[in-house]
Amino acid sequence: MSDDDRRDSPVDRERVYDRIAPLIMVFSRRCGEEPFHAEELRTYVRDRVPEIAPASPDRILRQLRLEKKLDYIVLNRRASLYQFGPPPPRRRRVIPPRDTL
Repeated sequence: MSDDDRRDSPVDRERVYDRIAPLIMVFSRRCGEEPFHAEELRTYVRDRVPEIAPASPDRILRQLRLEKKLDYIVLNRRASLYQFGPPPPRRRRVIPPRDTL
């Protein structure tokens, strides 16, 4: 197993997520609905966790969005300009009533 394989193990990805996700959530609250550049997010995270891979904040940001923990829109892809918005509403699970016999 190569060093790269060990650094990209599920355990390692979870460890990175656990360290970075809370920082991204704080960053999103600080930004509110003000636009931000991706590099601002990367710098914010890297200043607090310098040993992470450069692409990790982007990956975790996308993962948080998929998990519906936060939401953002791309204002200008070329300029890497984003804006946080309110998280999407959670869909309520509807459990159908049981038929009584």
